[in-house]
Amino acid sequence: MEVEWSPVREPAAQRVWRLVLRPIAGQLRACADELAERAVARMRAEMPSLFADAQAIEEHRVSTRAHLTQLADTLELADDPQRFELPGSTLGIMRSGVRRQIALPDLMRFYRLAYEQVWQWMFTRVVAETENAEEQAAALELATRWLFAYTDGAMVRGEHAYELERESWMRSAAEARAAAIEDILAGREGDVARASTRLRYEVNRHHLGVIVWLERVPDHDAQPELGDALAELARVFEAESVLSHHLGSLALAGWVSRRNPFGANDIDTVVAAGAATIPPGVRIAFGEPWHGLSGFRQSHVQAIHARRVASLLGPRAEDRLRYRDIAVAALCTTDLDHAHAFARNVLGPLADDDETTYRLAMTLSVYLEENRSRRRAAERLTVHPNTISYRVHQAEEILGRSVDTDTLDLRLALAILPTLPGLPSGTAPW
Repeated sequence: MEVEWSPVREPAAQRVWRLVLRPIAGQLRACADELAERAVARMRAEMPSLFADAQAIEEHRVSTRAHLTQLADTLELADDPQRFELPGSTLGIMRSGVRRQIALPDLMRFYRLAYEQVWQWMFTRVVAETENAEEQAAALELATRWLFAYTDGAMVRGEHAYELERESWMRSAAEARAAAIEDILAGREGDVARASTRLRYEVNRHHLGVIVWLERVPDHDAQPELGDALAELARVFEAESVLSHHLGSLALAGWVSRRNPFGANDIDTVVAAGAATIPPGVRIAFGEPWHGLSGFRQSHVQAIHARRVASLLGPRAEDRLRYRDIAVAALCTTDLDHAHAFARNVLGPLADDDETTYRLAMTLSVYLEENRSRRRAAERLTVHPNTISYRVHQAEEILGRSVDTDTLDLRLALAILPTLPGLPSGTAPW
């Protein structure tokens, strides 16, 4: 095999690369997930500001793993370690860092520490794989030169991507608009006319706040995809204006507004069916429609809570989630540990994590929501009314109490139940 990197072209160096470093490249690829997890764990402890939420953690893990895989590929083929393109996930983090106002040195420190960890890992492997001191010294020299060259190239490209995004950001009105949004959401901006001017968006209208996001980190910048999803929602709702606000590389907050009020059926239709052209994998949390400056803030806060509950529900959550449908769960889970303790205390064995018990509990929840009507509960769950009676009776036996009266605590506990960890992943309670 013809090698590209000049330090490996000499015969003795080629032998060390072939016998020592090339096999280590395969080990590096196999250990990429573990090393990425360790790098992220270390930085979460040292620089928690980089990791605002679970998605930020996943973004850095995926980006680090992509670098390690690229490192392994380069070493295995003896390619030039400075001739490569940054992974798309890394470019997304750099662009997101500008918009989230994360300092470049903080982002660069993450990668310096990750590469330090890789060097320590490689040092251990080289020592273990070499039989004599001369061969070991040659392998360590090659590995160190190769890793430092790759690190230098990666950091130069990362800094360049960050600076290009920063220049674009500073030249645009996006920074001023983002500051205005933050002031409104924090309650610092109370003048409707001034807020509209700062936002370049008419505030004295009916607003619907939404959050669009991806759960999985793609191999490309997700922001254009999320922007397209928000634009499609604006089209579906026949909005007269739309505004977006960056929440991270995988999430985008938005507002769609119009002069006429939003109808309940408008939102229910989108929640039930979604917009046909919204890309697969994009999830949406809806607030409720509100008017004016306070409505701008309130609808957004509700959308944020809907997204938070979606993260608690995990795979049980619908891709389109409306705040109104989970308002009780959102209210009750603000203090999550307290809420989960309350639900387990009220439900007892009915909070067990097997599929059958969960189905009974969810059937009981629908039955109580329908004011103890077997018929309406059966229609919602598409089962026979006798099935509702049987399941409610089974749930009562597990609870050791009747559900005919005094059910406020029970209703609250059942609203919280789907957010408990370890429950079955299916969303249908029938």
